[in-house]
Amino acid sequence: MVTGIYTAVKVDTGIDIDIAPEVYNPSDDSYLLVNVIEVSPDERVLDVGTGTGIAALHAAKAGARVTAVDINPHAVACARSNALKNDLKVEVLQSDLFEKVVGLYNVITFNPPYLPDENAPSSWAERAWSGGADGAEVVVRFLEDAWRFLAPNGRIFIILSSFGSIRTVLRTAKERYDIEMVEEKHMFFESILAYRMSVKKSNP
Repeated sequence: MVTGIYTAVKVDTGIDIDIAPEVYNPSDDSYLLVNVIEVSPDERVLDVGTGTGIAALHAAKAGARVTAVDINPHAVACARSNALKNDLKVEVLQSDLFEKVVGLYNVITFNPPYLPDENAPSSWAERAWSGGADGAEVVVRFLEDAWRFLAPNGRIFIILSSFGSIRTVLRTAKERYDIEMVEEKHMFFESILAYRMSVKKSNP
């Protein structure tokens, strides 16, 4: 549980985000993630699937030491450019989830591809939203490894959608994580939900 020692990160209109072809544009889910992140200055933050870098840049502006990763080379270039543009220090790496990640982090953030898609994505843009047949494939892969990169008392902030298989994701997560739904945003056809997760104390 958050004890009040963390700073809530909120959307900052002073951060100027450029978008790029083949990179996921910041949308309602991106802003929801930013608004639920809680971090202390000098904590280590890992932003997975960074896209334009919007969550990573907000965490960096809050004083965190931030690493951002994305499998999409266009996103890596875009996030690096946005960090330079905003004079914020963010290390950006091309990585398939945790493939190139080393070390432990106090906070891991993820706005994953969560929409169901029976077909294999044919472009980088499609990979940003295609979560496999039930929408849970990428999130489950993330959860299987995320705990290995969390520092003691570390926490995960993640976005899920009512269009994806939330039940599958939460069933997987409950095996290893304590879970709390911290915010929900209702839209016309969809709800997006922000969750905080931490490793169960009973885990080895």
